[in-house]
Amino acid sequence: MFKQLETFCAVYETRNFSHAAEQLFISQPTVSTQIKQLEADLQTTLLTRNGRQEIVPTASGQLLYQQAQKLLTTWAATKTAVQSPRHLVKVPCRIGASHTTGRLILPTLLANLSAVSDRFDFQVTLANSAEILTAMSQHKLDFGLVEKPLVTDHLNRLAFGHDELVHAGDFNSPLWLLREPNSGVRHYTNAFLKARNIQPEQVMVIHSNQMIADLLARGTGQTIISRHVLAPTIPVEALSSHYQRQFFLLTNHHPAAALRPVQATITQYLTTWSNG
Repeated sequence: MFKQLETFCAVYETRNFSHAAEQLFISQPTVSTQIKQLEADLQTTLLTRNGRQEIVPTASGQLLYQQAQKLLTTWAATKTAVQSPRHLVKVPCRIGASHTTGRLILPTLLANLSAVSDRFDFQVTLANSAEILTAMSQHKLDFGLVEKPLVTDHLNRLAFGHDELVHAGDFNSPLWLLREPNSGVRHYTNAFLKARNIQPEQVMVIHSNQMIADLLARGTGQTIISRHVLAPTIPVEALSSHYQRQFFLLTNHHPAAALRPVQATITQYLTTWSNG
């Protein structure tokens, strides 16, 4: 039953049988069979096809997805506890952060969380905001720190602090240093280039704010970037309020009870950081 629920959740989240199969490392026919068995056991239709590709959950499917998350979380914790020879296993805690929040917030936050590292197994991932959202939606992360106002029905958002984007670097350079298309700052960069009617002659796409900041410090290129990550010697042009963005903490609607102390510590620190 739990394997069927895991498969159902993967299909629900990806809206695609093939993508779910790839995610679970099983064949597409196996995915279809498990969904059919689950629907037979529950005597209801959980998913319908809208056209050739898109999968649409029914009302029963939406209800099952909400309940399945609780069941799978409880089952995973139970398995971990039972399989431990001493029943004293650390609780996994997966934190994802965008490159900007990772630079500004994570070091001190992780230092605060180190006080409970005897109870929790912390795993930290850096990625762009869209990738953090996807991982949170697929329950591959427990907490996400992003700087993009992403919307989802399955996650809570807590707004905190602000970030200021600036035009930085050698303003006469033909080289523009750009983040990848799905990053939060790339959206603002595209808007800036369009507003200034700029078509870059040369471009480097770099998946790291720190790498871009290091290149700017060497006098290489120009970009749109958070003022917070720049060395004070780098030339900057202040931009309008449209280039100020808010940070967000993403959490699950139904977090595991064991992670509540971590969530309390994170929330308290972010509130202090915002007011600092």
